[in-house]
Amino acid sequence: MEKSEQELFIDIRFYLKAIAASSIRPIASRTIDSYEKAQVYGKLDGYSPQLKLAELTGVPQPTISVWLARFTEALLVAPPDEGHKGHRALYTLQELGINTSVLVKKKGSPEVQGQVSATAQPEAA
Repeated sequence: MEKSEQELFIDIRFYLKAIAASSIRPIASRTIDSYEKAQVYGKLDGYSPQLKLAELTGVPQPTISVWLARFTEALLVAPPDEGHKGHRALYTLQELGINTSVLVKKKGSPEVQGQVSATAQPEAA
């Protein structure tokens, strides 16, 4: 059974993406090295502006801006273009071999602060 031209293009695209993701994993693991960076990276859909990303993740917009520059330099994201007003992740975290459950959360992150304040509450007598 012969594959159609469309099916061949899909197979080729999948193969190339798998090879690219495999070769960029070491760079990705050094670049996306915290839980917060992974959260931001995972929300890069090409349409969300930085202020929306900051609102969704609790990471300050200036920090996101610096991270986006690093992600772009590492070839992990595509910068905004005519079709996308925001940065767009070129791979999923799973394709990059990044497991968010093992990443360290920064002390100042909203989730860590919530955990600290929840555990620091005095018990009722």
